Formats: sequence, structure tokens, C-alpha cells
Amino acid sequence: MTTSTTLTRRARIRRSEDEWRELFVRFEHGGQTREQFCVDEGLAVSTFSRWRQRMRALGHEDGKLSSEAVFVALSSADAPDAVASPWDVELQLGAGVFLRLRQPPC
Repeated sequence: MTTSTTLTRRARIRRSEDEWRELFVRFEHGGQTREQFCVDEGLAVSTFSRWRQRMRALGHEDGKLSSEAVFVALSSADAPDAVASPWDVELQLGAGVFLRLRQPPC
């Protein structure tokens, strides 16, 4: 490697999904073109585009990411009057981890 390539080559930065989410939020609110934003942030346009596609695949509409949580208000009117049978809920969290919630029979 020559001296000129070591001076111009940047160290690779590995960003987490949350860090990419923050970058996309800044991009959306910044009013810059994709190319200008990438130059300012030291990103390759191809990397920016690839992460944007990845975020869309994870379910973020149009690649737009929001840091705001979405909550739905529920009232007692939404609940059934009485639960006739015991309930059983199981969540698979990954890596072989399960969360099981059960109502024992009365």
C-alpha cells in the first residue's frame, strides 16, 4: 500500500440497525439529495441504498423510518365480557427462547 492510498482510505465503520435508522431519519428531515447526504456523512451511495432496501424489507414503509412508538388505546369495551376457557400465549423470541403465558383453569 502506498502512502497516498493510506492517507485517502477511510476506516470502515460498522453501524447498528439503530444507527442506520437515525441516519435515515436525519436524511428525511435534512432536505438534501441522497448523494449530498452520503458525501456529508462519508457514506457510499450503494451502502446507503442497500441499507434502505434492508429497512424496507423489515417492514418500514417506503424506507421511511420513525423513531416514535406506535400505541393503540384499548378500553374495557374492547374486551370480551367473560373468558370462558383458559388462554395460552406463546412467543418465540429467537435463539430457542420462548415466552409462554398461560391462564390456569379455574
